Amino acid sequence: MRVTMVFHGPFRVATGVPRPGIDAAVDRSELLPASSLKGLMRDSAERLLPGLPDLVEHVFGGPRKPTVWAWSSARFPYEPQVRTRARVSLDAKTGAAKRDHLLYGEEVWARSAEFDVTRHALLPQSPLSEDDHLAVLACAAAGVHSIGSDRRRGLGWVECMTADPVVDAALVDRFRALAANWGQQHAS
Repeated sequence: MRVTMVFHGPFRVATGVPRPGIDAAVDRSELLPASSLKGLMRDSAERLLPGLPDLVEHVFGGPRKPTVWAWSSARFPYEPQVRTRARVSLDAKTGAAKRDHLLYGEEVWARSAEFDVTRHALLPQSPLSEDDHLAVLACAAAGVHSIGSDRRRGLGWVECMTADPVVDAALVDRFRALAANWGQQHAS
């Protein structure tokens, strides 16, 4: 399954390790890693399937159950630009900038990116078919609307879509039916 991500502004997936002069640095060799993409989709699935953590684990894996799916890192059709942005920390009481709290962070400007979710192992014995897995994965991808850090400051707004399967009314109906059936069969 190929996922296309369209960016509505810059994003930052920071490494957690500063560089000289940069407080929030990005990994220029891997701007949007596979682990981040899987985490975004898993979080989306958890929000779309509240109360069904075992269904999410069935598709995305968990501590006792590896997933049969593998994520690629994002590929950018056009060379993204990495820019530096300065920001300040504000005092909650006064609303003024705190002394010695000027931070520099890198942000990535891109139009779009693509990544793949591919099956790398046989599906386990399960009531879920590969098409059921793909329905969960495609709906989870469509539910991703932001990535990276500083999302409340306007960074990382995105739209994700898949071509095969397409998230249309029929796929959403399949997803809803799957969630309802799973909830009925696995209620404790």
